[in-house]
Amino acid sequence: MSDDVSTSKRDLVARIATLELLVADLIDALWRVDPRGMNQIAAGAGQDADSQEVRQSLPVGEPDRERLYSVLETRSRMLRRKKADA
Repeated sequence: MSDDVSTSKRDLVARIATLELLVADLIDALWRVDPRGMNQIAAGAGQDADSQEVRQSLPVGEPDRERLYSVLETRSRMLRRKKADA
């Protein structure tokens, strides 16, 4: 049973990594198609991340709050145009 769990965890990690690569490729393609629209989305992502720091915390555990903040930061970072692309 331990091997099955280990294999399923490896499979899950591989699937997540694949999805992350697909999302990064999609974001890159969107920057090429509509840079102005992506700037608006990036600004919104930055506002979402900033609002999480100043608003009243939800009654959830600290790990959940940290995970949400991490997801918003990652979203904001991924949507920012890379200086090399500019």
